[in-house]
Amino acid sequence: MVIGMQFSHFLVSMSMILMATNYLAEGKYFSKAKFVWENYTILLFVGLFAIHIIGLLWSTDMDYGNRDIQIKLPLFALPMAIGSSKKLSIHRFEWILLFFLATSFLSSIVGSVIYFILSQPGDDYRLMSPFMSHIRLSLMMGIAVFSAFYLSQKSIQWQKFKIAFILLGFWFIIYLFMLRAMSGIVAVVAAGFILIWIISSQKKMKYHQLAKVILVSFTLTSIGYIYTQVSNFYAVEQIDSTLLDKKTKTGESYTFDLNSKDFENGHYINLYVAKDELETSWNEISQFPYDSLDTRAQFINHTLTRYLTSKGLRKDREGVYALTDQDIWAIENGIANVRYLNSKSLSTLIYRYIWEVHNYRIGNNPQGNSLAQRFLFWKIGAEIFTENWLYGTGTGDVQIAFDEKYQSLSFLIKNKYQLRAHNQFLTMGITFGGIGLIYFLWMLFSGFTVRPNSSSYLFVGSFIIMIVSMLDEDTFETQFGITYALFFYFLFLFHQPLKSELIAWEDAQKGII
Repeated sequence: MVIGMQFSHFLVSMSMILMATNYLAEGKYFSKAKFVWENYTILLFVGLFAIHIIGLLWSTDMDYGNRDIQIKLPLFALPMAIGSSKKLSIHRFEWILLFFLATSFLSSIVGSVIYFILSQPGDDYRLMSPFMSHIRLSLMMGIAVFSAFYLSQKSIQWQKFKIAFILLGFWFIIYLFMLRAMSGIVAVVAAGFILIWIISSQKKMKYHQLAKVILVSFTLTSIGYIYTQVSNFYAVEQIDSTLLDKKTKTGESYTFDLNSKDFENGHYINLYVAKDELETSWNEISQFPYDSLDTRAQFINHTLTRYLTSKGLRKDREGVYALTDQDIWAIENGIANVRYLNSKSLSTLIYRYIWEVHNYRIGNNPQGNSLAQRFLFWKIGAEIFTENWLYGTGTGDVQIAFDEKYQSLSFLIKNKYQLRAHNQFLTMGITFGGIGLIYFLWMLFSGFTVRPNSSSYLFVGSFIIMIVSMLDEDTFETQFGITYALFFYFLFLFHQPLKSELIAWEDAQKGII
């Protein structure tokens, strides 16, 4: 399972079947039933699967509903197979974490080689996650961080590898930021911040006051850095319309749109545009016609205009001929800003997000922009929830409801961008109404009634990552997402060794020696 979650849908499915088969073959149904009854968190998760089946009763799209039921099968299998099985020994629990760390490390190495060695300038950073969504991978890297640090402090049988676990934990943090999945970064940083604050408040750290100072300093520094990036983005050139040149060097009249708020790197896009020169000169230097599409299926003329603007060049013959071979390659490959050639930079990622938000605020089409699209998803999702607030659309009609909303928009969104809410709480509210949303929240937080593991740092950390990820992702709507969430939720809640067990095991080892 821990290998499949990072590399293969097939392995995940096979692992789940084997776990369920082993669970049934194991017998002891009476004791398991008693355990489940006493730990009703397991029943609540299984109950959510049952609710999805019941939700078919007021659905019209049975094909979509049945597919959703198949995706939700882990809700039935994993809570029972992991939650009510015999508790793992310390050895087996640590071996699971070791296998998870090994596969996480292998995944990070493969992704790094593909992106930093085999890729071209400007290639999508999602190449770092070749086997799954880079967001899902970033969430699992967060779990890997906590698992590595856990083994460095708690493991008894692997004490001699303490330094290696610490270094591995820091590598996963570095790789997490290299992935640049902002939702994953926010989730993991939030979990780490909260955990360190809790630990330092309990004075369990040697330098607990220093830890708090570092956390506050990091927060303020991050806020200051982002504020600086936003300020730099909006440091736009000042235009005096009386001083604008009216013609190009060859005599074509420029066109100006002084009301446009579109800009790149502080330069307005719709200034100094000489369309005829732009088209003629571009066709002379590129095999991609001016009125065709680039390799990303975007209009070449729009990409060209944005790119020239980002370099501070006018949209005329001189501007086009000032482009280098690398610039021409970038435009043909859909790179619309010269700074995107340095796509490995954190500042470039932040610039992209600021640009997306600005683009959405001024009323432009957000399709293809990961952050800006989410504002549209949330807006449409909130409208659907409001219209179906009591018992929702049903399991099968979520996509139908979104399709109808997309058709009513004043601008066209391509089918591949007509996605759902990208907020798991909103999705549950849309599907089952306010009642279903309340049940979902009760189910998630019910784990904290299971003592004492619900107060462990592994469970709390993984729980925070899961909850934060649900704010801008439909975590339970994909096989990888729901499997990762449930696997670690129940593994850490029911199988993490207690402190007393670790002490007893260590004492037994000393006695043997």
